Amino acid sequence: MKNFLDSTNRGEKNNFLIPFAYVLGVALPFILVYFLPIYHVTDVFQFSRWGDCLAAGKVYMDCPPKVPNYPSVGILVSGGVIAAIKSLLGISEKTEAIYYFRFYLAFVDAVNFLLLTYLGRILKFKRPVIIGLSITLVLFIWAAGSLWGQIDNVGLLFCLLATIAFFQSWSETNTLLKNILWFLLGMFSLVLFILTKQLFIFSLPFFALVILTTGYKFQQRYQTKGLIWLGATLLLSLGFFLYLDGLFAVPLRLIQSSFLFVLKSGSGHGDKISGNGFNIWIFLGLEPRASSRVPFMDLQLGSWKKGISPHQAGLLLYAGFMGFLICTGLIKIWQILATKTEAISPKYNPTYSMSLLCLFHGLSYLGFNILLSGTHQRYLYIGYPFILISVIWLYYQDFLVSRRALLASLFAAFAYGCFLYSQISNAYVAQAQQYLGFQQPPNVPLLPKFFFIFERDQFLGVVHIFLLVFLVDIWQQLSKRQIVLPSSDK
Repeated sequence: MKNFLDSTNRGEKNNFLIPFAYVLGVALPFILVYFLPIYHVTDVFQFSRWGDCLAAGKVYMDCPPKVPNYPSVGILVSGGVIAAIKSLLGISEKTEAIYYFRFYLAFVDAVNFLLLTYLGRILKFKRPVIIGLSITLVLFIWAAGSLWGQIDNVGLLFCLLATIAFFQSWSETNTLLKNILWFLLGMFSLVLFILTKQLFIFSLPFFALVILTTGYKFQQRYQTKGLIWLGATLLLSLGFFLYLDGLFAVPLRLIQSSFLFVLKSGSGHGDKISGNGFNIWIFLGLEPRASSRVPFMDLQLGSWKKGISPHQAGLLLYAGFMGFLICTGLIKIWQILATKTEAISPKYNPTYSMSLLCLFHGLSYLGFNILLSGTHQRYLYIGYPFILISVIWLYYQDFLVSRRALLASLFAAFAYGCFLYSQISNAYVAQAQQYLGFQQPPNVPLLPKFFFIFERDQFLGVVHIFLLVFLVDIWQQLSKRQIVLPSSDK
């Protein structure tokens, strides 16, 4: 297995497996969309309505029956695309426009596979395309994108592009201009990412660490000149953010910001125990739709007594969890940078800090999905590719992750992919008669009956609680490891 995916040697040329993997990874989302006519009808119908409002020049101000709850870029890449399809192809029927919209999402899924492959190349895997294809297949990444009809995959595209661009800006073989251009691409991609869905603010600690690391590397290599260029790039990116954020009028008195408006409006998911997802609070035995603000225990100190709700406890747990991650992450990254080596010993290549940051990003999403109330079934989608690529990297470097642990992580990802597919396929069967005029439930492929366990949110909750504990243990062991200075290897 390690010989198959060994990340220390060059890939063989003329290997039929490599071009086959590229073709399969690119073609599969289009094949699935063509042969599996399933999607989340109410979600995509809502996008179509947003597109109609956008075409009429009204988005947040007057778009009945419910104001859009995505920031400006999210509106453009969902309803805006459907409106463009209708206009360019002369289509008036929304179901026909949705058919082409799903192929647009399939294209995004194909690009995500290529970006995962490119990230694997940056991490110096021997066969990065196999890494990209493996993550795509195990996670069944299309379930939350082109099959669902949602734009989480568009967010993943911007996230991967930003990550790749920032990592590329660290190159010591590039000129200052080339590294600045990579950094600019990363910042612009980050702006697009954050303005796609307000949920993606959970990636900000990861990108803050990446940008701080980039700033240190620029200061060390280019001194003051590098920092001036970085500062100018950040100001340009801020202008880009403000322009896109204020693209549409919003009903706020003081500031025209789609992002703040959507944050202020809120989705209401956090007020529930669970929004069709899985977390620790589903084990209280309450209905998933029950209020998460009702106390489930009392905290008493002397005469002082206060009820603690799942909502409050979740916020406290996640704040402590992220505090731990950020503190240990800052210390570890600083240790790596200060010693001017990115290896615990010479055999580990310079991708160590990149792998650590990817693990940090994945843990950020896994922690919030498990610890906070109201988590949705797709909330873990952005973080999972980063979990898998970091765990695979650690395994193939013989670095704290055993084969058994790797297989357990892949199993958790497979269970999550099955869970997402079961959610969308069952939703389509339920919605087709109500919204699409089907006289009988449509005949669509569901999960095999012996996979029933993967449809249970309690099972997914248990699996991912164990995954969180395992990855936190890996993280704390990594944070305790001492860097070996280059001089000590002589």
